[in-house]
Amino acid sequence: MAILGIENNYRNMYESTYTTQKNKETKKAEPKESIPAQEGKAKDTGEKEVPDYYSYLQKNYDCMSKGNVTISSEYLKKCSGDSKKAKELEDFLKKIPELEKQGYEQLSAQNKTLGGTVTYYQQTWMVNKDGSIQSTVYSVTETGMTNVERLKKNIDERLEKQKEKKEEEEKVQEQREEKAEQAEKLDEGTEKISMLEAPGQEIIVKYVEAESELEAKAMMQKEKLEDAYYPKFDMNV
Repeated sequence: MAILGIENNYRNMYESTYTTQKNKETKKAEPKESIPAQEGKAKDTGEKEVPDYYSYLQKNYDCMSKGNVTISSEYLKKCSGDSKKAKELEDFLKKIPELEKQGYEQLSAQNKTLGGTVTYYQQTWMVNKDGSIQSTVYSVTETGMTNVERLKKNIDERLEKQKEKKEEEEKVQEQREEKAEQAEKLDEGTEKISMLEAPGQEIIVKYVEAESELEAKAMMQKEKLEDAYYPKFDMNV
């Protein structure tokens, strides 16, 4: 009886140990619950979209890296998400060096007739939220005339050119009307549909004449676009 009791005790201990070990192995084999994916990554990507595009423009266009161009935050956001608008913006940025060259040459030629020499020339550009463009030319000219005298003469010359241009346009319009009348007589009885051509985008340019380069730069610092985009710097870096 004693031996049977010992055997039963050993059997119970073995079965208990086997059951415990099996339970441990079963728990190890059970798959762990999947950890839910962190949210917010898509949002972060969206927020970086505009800064990344602005950084791209700075790296690829000198006028942007030099700070000559300010762009509306709203318009920049549109361009960062619209390839067509982005192309329009970048096509304009490509033209800036040539536009500045033309502007300098025109101003130099104009002031040369007044006996002056352009000693400083800087042009800034602003792209508004609707895509319209404004430009300001800051210049310094050495001449025997005062700024007031030079400005008055420049205004008189521009008014004269505008008058001549208007007269020329009126003359061209008269010729068109005459041709139209003749065409109507020839095609009497036929229906006509007139098509208007879309006007090209105009750039409004303002000229600021300063007494010195220092004064020109000071005035330039005051020029601001209300909703201009400026990159945010990470203070933790």
